Amino acid sequence: MTRRRWAGAAAIAAALLAAAPVEARDEAGLRACLRANLFERSVAQDITIAQSDAAGMIRRLAGRWYWQRDGADQRGMLKLAAPADLAGAAYLLTTKDGQEAFFLYLPSVRKVRKVVGATMAQSLFGSGLSAFDLKFLFSGLVGGQLTRIGPEKVGNRSAERWRYLPPSDPNILYDRVDLVIDEVWCLPLSADLYGGVPWKTLTVDTASVQKSGNRWRAGRLLLKDLREGNQAEIRLGTEQVDTALPAALFDPGQFYRAK
Repeated sequence: MTRRRWAGAAAIAAALLAAAPVEARDEAGLRACLRANLFERSVAQDITIAQSDAAGMIRRLAGRWYWQRDGADQRGMLKLAAPADLAGAAYLLTTKDGQEAFFLYLPSVRKVRKVVGATMAQSLFGSGLSAFDLKFLFSGLVGGQLTRIGPEKVGNRSAERWRYLPPSDPNILYDRVDLVIDEVWCLPLSADLYGGVPWKTLTVDTASVQKSGNRWRAGRLLLKDLREGNQAEIRLGTEQVDTALPAALFDPGQFYRAK
């Protein structure tokens, strides 16, 4: 698989993590709703991942996730604390002026390497999450087109089904994303990702949704890879929003040492 830029993955993760109640019946209304859910500058929170593969093997990881935005520029860093053999492993992504860069640090080799090509679609640290998944989860839908399909019910919750078609770009990894968005929370309850065929599904545990300030946030999500037959349960802990983050967290030469 060649390197893909993943343009258009915006607002899903920010909305999955936090959302405000806004009725959105057209594309402009939905985009306004999703923009209102974004943190102003930064977020930092604990994250745990339980990955189970097709054979039933389970791997558990824990760490902390940092994200910072400055207009269209974004930076994200994931640093693991467990398991012991991966403590200190870290992953960094940066976007600046439309250019993306990805870096990986493994304590076992004590070296930072730039992530390119097919590696960006491979599982990070055996978690079942790829670089693509992390960006999809936390960056969110820029450009492209959102179309309302119609009403939907998720349990006893009223929702709306939307279809997202990404911009025309040969580097985009998927064909479309079908979203189910809660009418009150303005929170995506599910996202079905297609890449020629059904590829991945992301589902929010509605029982884990809590209010955080003026937003709603989900504490538990399930990401399934339909091609590989594995799934990752993602739990998000207490968040710190719009606090100053050290520049070293997003420096390719220092991110794995930053605290």
